[in-house]
Amino acid sequence: MMKDFECTQESYAREVLREKGLKSTAQRLAVVHILHMSGKSLSIGEIHCGVKDLLGNTGLATIYRTLEMFEDLGIVKRLHFPDGGHGYTFSQGEHVHHMVCVDCRGVFDFSECPAENFDYASVEKQGFRMKDHFIQLFGQCGKCVEAA
Repeated sequence: MMKDFECTQESYAREVLREKGLKSTAQRLAVVHILHMSGKSLSIGEIHCGVKDLLGNTGLATIYRTLEMFEDLGIVKRLHFPDGGHGYTFSQGEHVHHMVCVDCRGVFDFSECPAENFDYASVEKQGFRMKDHFIQLFGQCGKCVEAA
């Protein structure tokens, strides 16, 4: 099943791993596959179950390490939820922000960056040098609004 799987996400992940001198292991590619097929953000437990379904016995520690490495490489993004939990979604290293449906956990990108018009002078006056930012919007997607 995994051998026939090839998509933009897998190609991107393989390329990033190759550029960094890292192996494209079956477990790593399975994580990409599970995230791609879900179409929504997934918890570590959900990713772990999906990888185990594809490959058999894969340890939870492997999933944690893979997601941490993928987040550092820009292959995945960690999303935070209002209830304090978090999930992961596929990323291609681009600067995008996300709208997260609180009902179905669907993830929708928006490329407009509200921080572009931010007044950084007030931040710099405090001696703070900003390196990055993270913006997420929470609400209901169109399908969940219609279903309500």
